[in-house]
Amino acid sequence: MATTITTESNPSAHQSSAFKTASTLLLILVGSFITLVPGGPIETRSFVDLGPIVFWGFNAFLIALGFGAIASALVMRSGNRVAAWGAIIASWGYIFVVLLDLGHVFPTTPDPIPLALGIIEILDAILAGYIIVLSHRALGHI
Repeated sequence: MATTITTESNPSAHQSSAFKTASTLLLILVGSFITLVPGGPIETRSFVDLGPIVFWGFNAFLIALGFGAIASALVMRSGNRVAAWGAIIASWGYIFVVLLDLGHVFPTTPDPIPLALGIIEILDAILAGYIIVLSHRALGHI
């Protein structure tokens, strides 16, 4: 009597799907954050009070976070477990940035957070949380 295993009951198929979905969503998250560049149509606050070292240091952090997330997303498509951990770390990084901004911790400016920026940041934080869950699912933790 032969037993047939369908892809729906095969845990590795679920994990493979989670790797690919998390990878795609991580790239979307990075793309969404890119639209929030200071001086752009969404991020209209002035950051002159931060000073150039703090401003460019923060931008360097965001650029490194973006490149790390892109690298993790691309490598994760092949089912790489280390890249999944990179996706988790990057997603927490994005959540951290959003919480600091929406919590008025950093960067602080005299200008209020534009409504579109706040909405996009909240949606990005939710997306990052979902990527964390999918990455843990891909790793077989849940």
